[in-house]
Amino acid sequence: MADSEHYPFGPGPHGALAGAYAERRGKDPLGKVRLPSGCTAYLTTTYEDTLAVLSDPRFGKDLSHPGSPRMFSGFSLLETPGMLSSMDPPEHTRLRRLLSGVFTPRQVNAWRPRLRALTTELLDALPGEFDFVHDFAFPLPVQVICDVMGVPGIDTARVRAWSDAMLSTSSLSEEEQLGAAMEFAAYIAEVITEHRDQPGDGLLATMIHARDGEDRLTEEELVTNTLVLFLAGHETTGTALSRSMLRLLDPREGYERLIERPELIESTVEELLRLELVGDSPFVRVAREDVELPSGVVRAGEGVIASNSSANFDPSVFPDPCALRPERQAAHLTFGRGTHFCLGANLARMELQEILRVLVTRQPGLRLAGRALDVPWTEGNLAVRPAKLLVRK
Repeated sequence: MADSEHYPFGPGPHGALAGAYAERRGKDPLGKVRLPSGCTAYLTTTYEDTLAVLSDPRFGKDLSHPGSPRMFSGFSLLETPGMLSSMDPPEHTRLRRLLSGVFTPRQVNAWRPRLRALTTELLDALPGEFDFVHDFAFPLPVQVICDVMGVPGIDTARVRAWSDAMLSTSSLSEEEQLGAAMEFAAYIAEVITEHRDQPGDGLLATMIHARDGEDRLTEEELVTNTLVLFLAGHETTGTALSRSMLRLLDPREGYERLIERPELIESTVEELLRLELVGDSPFVRVAREDVELPSGVVRAGEGVIASNSSANFDPSVFPDPCALRPERQAAHLTFGRGTHFCLGANLARMELQEILRVLVTRQPGLRLAGRALDVPWTEGNLAVRPAKLLVRK
């Protein structure tokens, strides 16, 4: 098989989207790929097909049915039973309704002053030259998700190590990934136990009450989704922020434009979200019946991977798709659509907006401390980002 038939593809040079997507979009927009499990699935590469799959409830994400194609043959956190993103209605509806009230636009906007204060405090304490990834882009979202969850702090070093292990695509064995997940879950169970007597008023308190007081959550769902909220709450934002800063500082015109025109921050964030969550989609959906898509038919029982990243670079919707253009009107698909639209979308947008606002206001001279071509990138991981990004105030 050709490389473009084995999925995930992995990143292109300097974290770019793999060229296989554009190749397939032109020749076979809904062709099949071979997954690490040995199963096959269709892969959407166009905006139109991806939007159709994401929006259609006839595609399910519960892969517990016998014969459902899976991304990996063994353990995969992303296909764990009891996790919101691997559920279908009505179970998904029950759990999402419980969690969604914390992430409303009104609630998220109320956190803006707190985030501005956290960002300013962290930025001002950093030396003249620092690693943007490890000293800023990841510590800050960890503080934010701890605030959201109502947990004073977590063991950041261990959580980061477990996150890297569970998101690995090549460097660790299945046993090592499972071991990391079990250690992380045990740690989360300890955090939950500590908060059962004095839960506070964060999201974790809401989830504990739903488990212990109303029996709306199983213990497995409580632990699994608390783990995922901590993982997703810092990993995706840290990755997007790291990639976005490199994009804005190379060339530096992007950063300077925000200094001169801060009113462009919101629209720039939307473009950065389109451009800088580049990677292969880890989720397989299964057709519950025959479904006709713009580029072909997916039969009942067959799997399909809706590639948000490929859709975001579809030139028929986003002309000159690799360019950062805040004036674009088309909506990206980074957060998905339909039933599984990203629960934390409002929070992620707000974080990027406020962090950029503080950066361009307080550090207008921020620049790369070296050449962009020399920036090392992560390998063998679903989160494709700079491994290290030295910047200078």
